[in-house]
Amino acid sequence: MSLVASKRPLPNLLFLYPSFAQRTVPAAQRHQSSARRTTKRLRVKPDPSFIPSTPTNQLQDHVIFNPPSSSPSPYQTPAAFLPPSDPRRSLLAQSHEHANPYAEPNKRLPPPVQKPTEKRYHLKEEEIAEIRQLRQKDPYTWSRKKLAQKFDCSEFFVSMICETSQERKQQQQMALDDIKARWGKRRTYAREDRQKRRVLWGRDE
Repeated sequence: MSLVASKRPLPNLLFLYPSFAQRTVPAAQRHQSSARRTTKRLRVKPDPSFIPSTPTNQLQDHVIFNPPSSSPSPYQTPAAFLPPSDPRRSLLAQSHEHANPYAEPNKRLPPPVQKPTEKRYHLKEEEIAEIRQLRQKDPYTWSRKKLAQKFDCSEFFVSMICETSQERKQQQQMALDDIKARWGKRRTYAREDRQKRRVLWGRDE
């Protein structure tokens, strides 16, 4: 029996030996030449304005002002970097004058957005006692809004001087728990994270 050599190249016959093929699969490797080429491409020369023109032994402490390439503007260039004869100095001074047109003492201010309110202390002890009595007697009918309208005060003041009944608090808490039970994972996580942030704010962290 004569042995005849195969005319197919050896790499095409590796499928006959799976274990040998797995051991001889070439893997991508980085060599010193490829690493040097990548480093060379990423090496960028610094801007000429950052390169000192004086010898190293004669350098002094100074500030480098290297703004982006754009048209000069007196609103962007600091006055410390403008020459004394630069006309942009006058423009910069005018811009500071017009920055706050109400800096003058006799200048009329614009009207307020909301009507200013003054604190009033018109309620007496009898009226405060009546507010507490109505609030404890029927918190469903006499809410903070209705009490504030009846006695001509703010809702915040009503909440300061009296509280609702324990039964009302339990019902409100049950309604809140029912709403929270319908929350998804995302909203639940967001509310828990908000509570953690508030605790950290109190600790100044």
